Amino acid sequence: MKHVVVTGASGDIGTAVVARALAAGAEVLAQFHTRPPALSHPSLSSVQADLTRDDGLAGLVAALPWTDVDLLVNCIGGARPTAYADLSTEAWRHCMRLNVEVPFAVTRELLGPLSAAAGAVVNLSSVAAFTGGAFGPHYAAAKAAVVGLTRSAARELGDRGIRVNCVAPGPVASSMTDSLPDDVLAGLLAATALRRVVTPEEVADTVLGIATTTGVTGQTLVVDGGRFLH
Repeated sequence: MKHVVVTGASGDIGTAVVARALAAGAEVLAQFHTRPPALSHPSLSSVQADLTRDDGLAGLVAALPWTDVDLLVNCIGGARPTAYADLSTEAWRHCMRLNVEVPFAVTRELLGPLSAAAGAVVNLSSVAAFTGGAFGPHYAAAKAAVVGLTRSAARELGDRGIRVNCVAPGPVASSMTDSLPDDVLAGLLAATALRRVVTPEEVADTVLGIATTTGVTGQTLVVDGGRFLH
């Protein structure tokens, strides 16, 4: 694994993925929107881009320093906790665009470099795709769509040598989890076998692990401390 692209690289999980990839000896291109990655390394380059915009997507592609990509990790995503009755159509559409359309579009635009390396894609979903979650219907629906996107992409892109898998974390020690009310978080942890949140580093280890397991594609691996058992 020589060349890695990480979107949403300044988030908690994205930062951990970048750090793990660098530790494994990879060169990394890290995309961020407003806050640069809190890492410095000679093998790390970054690009500022709003991937919900066409010009932002073009900027990411233009910044790619290689002709091949061994691994694309779509960490970009998130949502604000919102009850069904309070959820606006605008907020719904933004959540879908950020969490589903962006990973789809980034993968599509990098198909050439991924094919050149017979590379891998790892999409970040959430256990909310299976449980409904505490963030609201927009986030649960979007993350369920990421699982479907992963399966479809794996089936179609396999003949190019590209493997596509998904990691579904949650709850994770992150800024998103910190935004949950205390009673909601307590309820989540009470239903979790390990009685704790998982760390971004644990999620990153899973991302790199599934990315380098060459016989696996089209799968979703839940990393949630045993909340959703299946």
